[in-house]
Amino acid sequence: MLGETAQVRPTGGHVNDLVDAVLVVSVRTFTDRIAHMSAELARFGIDFEWVFDFDPPQITPDLIERTFAPSDLRLPHQSAVLKHIATWRICVERGYRRVLVFEDDVVLARRFNEVLAQAIAELDPNNTPCLLYLGCGHNRYVAGAARSPTMLVAGGPLPAAEALVLDRASCARRLQWLEHNKVTRPPDWLLREMDAELGIPHFWLREPVVEQGSMNGRFHSLLDDKRRGRGLVYAWIRFRWDRLCHRLFGGRTIPFDGK
Repeated sequence: MLGETAQVRPTGGHVNDLVDAVLVVSVRTFTDRIAHMSAELARFGIDFEWVFDFDPPQITPDLIERTFAPSDLRLPHQSAVLKHIATWRICVERGYRRVLVFEDDVVLARRFNEVLAQAIAELDPNNTPCLLYLGCGHNRYVAGAARSPTMLVAGGPLPAAEALVLDRASCARRLQWLEHNKVTRPPDWLLREMDAELGIPHFWLREPVVEQGSMNGRFHSLLDDKRRGRGLVYAWIRFRWDRLCHRLFGGRTIPFDGK
């Protein structure tokens, strides 16, 4: 999908003209990821804001009791959930129309700006609450998306939460949901199940423009013990093998609901 990004220059317009804010979810002590994101977004000329609230040491037992029901979520997962919730509050409380949310390990394709501009242009006429997913998750692509006449593709289950475009109306609905429900899922599963209940549609891109560094071998996974145990070399090889299979044989796809 992305190729070797270090040697290429981005194409397209300015991302900050397309959304009201770019928010990067991270942890203050993750110096390698902070350095990576600072360089990656500078390469694309993207102005952004860190979301450092709710690092694990800041999370109180009372906050966990108020937000989460008993589950197998560990403190790092709960921190990730709370940071994503913080991005919804930022969008609503500041009156933003639309925000772009990155996790701190993303790698952007050369055409990121260009593809995002086309996708946002297609979102605007709808003016309805939705979620736009910019990545390919675990090398999952929408089957048949290449035939789509539009950049927006009606998507299937959200596989990850590393790069999302969110609007104020959908964020407000999610915050209202949290007033009456407690969380038992990590961010991607939470968004998948919550939005299905709330009737908030998810869109993918015909041409995904984001990869996860914790999937493609750039960083160790912080939340997946199995993936971390296999090491970076395994992740590097497996990711590229899955991507090759997708390109050659259409492997690891999800149904495409478009026409």
